Formats: sequence, C-alpha cells, structure tokens
Amino acid sequence: MLRRNHASAEVVDTSKQAEKIFKTFHDNEPHRRTKMQFGWPKEMQEVGTGKAVMYRSNKWQLDPKVFEDYKHLAESDNTVYATPGFLRDWHNPRKALESDGPMVELEQPMPRDWAVLAPLLGVQLTLEGEDPGPYEIVVAHGMLAGAKHPVTKEVMLVVYTKSAGVHMLITGAELTIEKDGVAG
Repeated sequence: MLRRNHASAEVVDTSKQAEKIFKTFHDNEPHRRTKMQFGWPKEMQEVGTGKAVMYRSNKWQLDPKVFEDYKHLAESDNTVYATPGFLRDWHNPRKALESDGPMVELEQPMPRDWAVLAPLLGVQLTLEGEDPGPYEIVVAHGMLAGAKHPVTKEVMLVVYTKSAGVHMLITGAELTIEKDGVAG
C-alpha cells in the first residue's frame, strides 16, 4: 500500500468501493455523501504495529441515538502510519512520541472516497524503536473510516478529524471490514 518514492499525490474515484464498505459495515444504505474537505498527506511515517481499534457505533441499535462501544483486537499484523509529529506524549503534549519507523510516500493513486464507519475512541499500538509501549492514541473529535486502495486493493482504516484531515492509516494483509465490524 505504501512505497518509498517521490511521486506527487493523486486520487481516483472510489465511490463504489466506499459505498460497498459502508453497506457492509452498517448493514444499511448510505444516507448521504460527504465530500472530503482535505487531501491525503504526501508522506506518512510507519510508526508501529496496531493492537486494537476502539470506536462507538449505533449500527445494531433500534434507536439511532443509542451508541455502543466496540474494541477490535488485531488478529494479525497491522501496520500503523501517522503524519509526522502527530503522535504526542499524553503527559506532555508538547513532546512528540519517537518512532524509528521510516517515512514513506503514499502509493499513487489514493482513494478519493471512503466510508465513514464510526466516531473513534482510540487506537492501541506498539511503536517502532526504543520504547515500544504499548500506547493508546486518543484523537479528539476523531473519526474512523474505511477505504480500499485502488491499485493494491488493500483495505485500510483511516483515522481523521474534520478540522485537520488524515492523521493515521492502519493496513494489513488480513484486515477487512465486515458486517460484524473490523476484522483481521
């Protein structure tokens, strides 16, 4: 999904894949389409291995105002990428968490469309480097989305905020988005 090169970022129409992911995850038709107000970062850092993703969903509730918390424990190796400087020390937010992972450029083209899955509660991971953790990354106003890479066909989880765009990507060879939630 990611490669080391210097190509410029571009996107292609992936609306059909995004709609399919939404229908599968929510077991429902999308109510609206929302245009992404931001683009993909040109590069991200491979920061570690995903251990869990936590989110809040109302997909199984009769009342759409009732949400339930879910925690997907990684069943396989999932790689976590973050925008440079995004990961911060909880006790000292001015201090970035250090990771020895390489900087990589996103493989072109990237998906233009994704399926909004749920409000994000957090991501648990171990970092590349001297202090692997584990760490829990909490993103204020974070959202979890799902997409399929148009070239590699790899499923990816996208962590973003409406105000600042994409912060993290989670990928893995066995990662899938199913009716029962995130798997792999």
